[in-house]
Amino acid sequence: MKRKCARSSNSGQALIVTALVITMLLLSTAYYVFELKTDVTTDQTADDSTFAAIKLSSVNTVISALANVSNGGDNSVLSTDLNMLASTIENQSYGENSDLQFTLSNVPPYQNGTWISWESNVTAISSACVSFLINFSGPSTTYSSQYETNVTTALNIEGQYAGNDAEKNVNLTCTMFNENEPASISDITVFYQNETGGPWFQVDPSNLQMIDYGNGTYLMSFEAYTQGTLQVSAQAHDLRGIFVVANTTLSSA
Repeated sequence: MKRKCARSSNSGQALIVTALVITMLLLSTAYYVFELKTDVTTDQTADDSTFAAIKLSSVNTVISALANVSNGGDNSVLSTDLNMLASTIENQSYGENSDLQFTLSNVPPYQNGTWISWESNVTAISSACVSFLINFSGPSTTYSSQYETNVTTALNIEGQYAGNDAEKNVNLTCTMFNENEPASISDITVFYQNETGGPWFQVDPSNLQMIDYGNGTYLMSFEAYTQGTLQVSAQAHDLRGIFVVANTTLSSA
C-alpha cells in the first residue's frame, strides 16, 4: 500500500537546522567553561562539559536525520548532516582543536547507517546506527573518546476482531518504543484491508477510539467490514518525528 507520511521530509531538515543551532550554543558554553577551568589549573584532564555537548549534538543529529529518512528523505542525508555537524564543531573550537569522526554502520541489517523494516509482520523498525570518535586537544589536555549511537523507533501491533456478520468489531493494541524503552505516539493513522490484494481503507478518525495507557501502549477500537481475512496497517510518528509503518493479520476472537 502507499505509505501516507503525515509529515514531509522537510520536517527532518528543520530538525537538523535546529540541532546545529543547539550545537553551536552548547559548544560555545562548553568551551567557555573549559577556558575558565584552564585559567584556574594547569592539571586539566578531559573536559566533561565539552564531551557531553559534542555527544548530545551527535545524538540529536542522528535523530533528526532518521526522521528525515523515515519520512521519505534520501538515505544520504545522514552522512550529509553528520558532515555538517563535524564542520560546525571544528569551526566552534575557539582556539582548541576538536575533531569529530563518524562511521555509518554497514553491519546487516544496516546499510549506510540506517535500517528501515516495515514489511515484516507485527513489528516495524526505523533505526540508525553510527560510531563516533572525538579527538580533542587544548592548552593543557588532549584526549580521544569513542562511542556508538543507536537510535531506534519500533512499533508493535497485534489484535483480534469479533462479529457474526460482515461488520466486525476490531480491537488493536499498539506499542511504541524508543531504544527499547516505552515511548509516546505523536500521531497515528490506521488502515485495513478486507480481502487479499484488495484496496486499503483508512479508518475514519471519528470511528477510531483510542485509550492511552501512558506507558507506550495504546488500545484502539474500530469497526471494519470483512467476510474473511483482515489485514491492518498502522502508520505512526513518535514524538521525535520518526515514522514507522507496522502491519499485521488479525484473527477472530
